[in-house]
Amino acid sequence: MLLALGTLEKVGVFVVGAFVRIGIFLVVVAAIAIPLVAVAWVVNRVREGHRRALGLHAVRGVMVRPGVRYAPNHVWLARRAEGAVEVGIDDLALRLLPAVTAVEAVRTGTRVKRGDPIATLWGGGRQFAVRAPFDGRIAGMNAAVIRDPSLVRSDGYGKGWLVALEPGDDGWSVLPEGAAADGWMASEALRWNDLIERKLGIAGADGGELVEPAPWIVGEECWKALVSGFTQPR
Repeated sequence: MLLALGTLEKVGVFVVGAFVRIGIFLVVVAAIAIPLVAVAWVVNRVREGHRRALGLHAVRGVMVRPGVRYAPNHVWLARRAEGAVEVGIDDLALRLLPAVTAVEAVRTGTRVKRGDPIATLWGGGRQFAVRAPFDGRIAGMNAAVIRDPSLVRSDGYGKGWLVALEPGDDGWSVLPEGAAADGWMASEALRWNDLIERKLGIAGADGGELVEPAPWIVGEECWKALVSGFTQPR
């Protein structure tokens, strides 16, 4: 009888100890997780507010900013008051890199021809050149993205612009914006899906939503085809 009581006592102590350890573990996890969740919530709210301020909306799964023009090599163009044009890459081109870890821009004052590299982006072991959508002169580079390349992805239509380019003429002003830009981006999303389907056998989503396969699925051949097909002036 005493032996049985002793055994029960030991079992009880073990069980209580286990619950105490589990409780402590849960408290520690909560102490770590709750602030992280709170920070993530705040960051998401700030980003959502910024998106609303820019008027961003989705076209077949691609975010589009109104009030800017879009070039065939998937850069957006926003005119400054003094005449130079801010150049950044659009949401479709951003799908080419899982992250942007380094940015290099062409030096201010450099004259470039349409198709010349004006910036280079690195990320996920890959890189591609952002090319000039028209002839002009580099009027400035965005020092913020040089210091913090993640801005290109987190705020690609705002603080993540790359360079300011002085156009050689007004030919760029006929590039699509507004409803025309929405229609063009919709067709580009379908063209992207078609290339992915032909190269990887991944069917596009119902309704033509953009397919964004995981970076580790896209082989070098497919990735190069995407870069060639969507970042070269046409």
